[in-house]
Amino acid sequence: MNWSWKIGAAFGIPIRLHVSMLLIPFIAFSWVPGSGPVSMITAAALVILLFGSVLLHELGHALVARRFGVRTADIILTPLGGMARLVELPRKPRHEIAIAIAGPLVSLGIAAAAFAAMIPLQLFGVVPEIVMVGLAVLFELNLMLGVFNLVPALPRDGGRILRGALALKLDFLKATRIAARIGRVIAVVGGLLAIFYFKSWSLALIALFVFFSAGMEERMAEWREAKRRGATGAGGWPFGGAGPRVRTWSWTSRPPSASAPNPGAERPGWRPAAPAGGYRPAAERDVVVIEGGKVEVVSRKDPEES
Repeated sequence: MNWSWKIGAAFGIPIRLHVSMLLIPFIAFSWVPGSGPVSMITAAALVILLFGSVLLHELGHALVARRFGVRTADIILTPLGGMARLVELPRKPRHEIAIAIAGPLVSLGIAAAAFAAMIPLQLFGVVPEIVMVGLAVLFELNLMLGVFNLVPALPRDGGRILRGALALKLDFLKATRIAARIGRVIAVVGGLLAIFYFKSWSLALIALFVFFSAGMEERMAEWREAKRRGATGAGGWPFGGAGPRVRTWSWTSRPPSASAPNPGAERPGWRPAAPAGGYRPAAERDVVVIEGGKVEVVSRKDPEES
């Protein structure tokens, strides 16, 4: 991802920090009262607890994904939470459910452990107050991470759990469309509540992010389905007749001849690369256009445009 830097690795998975996370220390320092060394240490501890909680949440996703043979390219930490970027989608709906629920379970487990530790320490009062404050923050942070991510709105974990559950009975594309639409409804309702009830523009921005991300998930599912329907032949790009209508064009430096199919191509040098009824790209500079859908794939640039 652009605007992110690698800061380390865990279990062989690169950990990257998005540039927007640099705002978190300033926000933490503004929340903590005072300006002395104690305040600075407290703010730094808050930042470490937040980063650590988000990282453990995402590692929960990544390690369960590894269990099912799905590799994780990297983990990116952002102010809206982490992102474990999987190299491929899980092969089965139940795998997606397990991978999606792993993160919230880790967060809720940390929250439960912090709460359980607070009870005896508070009863006996044998630890400094700063430790109790740290445990309370750890509890609240992870409770929020766990509950927020279980909201059934793509691309949150709850939306992926919902899609996996729907995909047990429906095909992947239909399950994604239903989950994405539910996510957009939740985002709209949440955004209105954020503006008019909570008076929080930060929550409204999160709702806006969820709304547009749900649409992106739907478009990605459409592309995956289009690719699945034609996953045979050279280059992996042909599409079967059951899928969307496809035109394949190939660039050639030779002028089109009168005997060539459709010699009057859309621009000089372009010609259909497949015979009538066929959808197989035939050259390295092919362009595949899926008509009537939202997916357009250009495998090579026109040499005149480079």
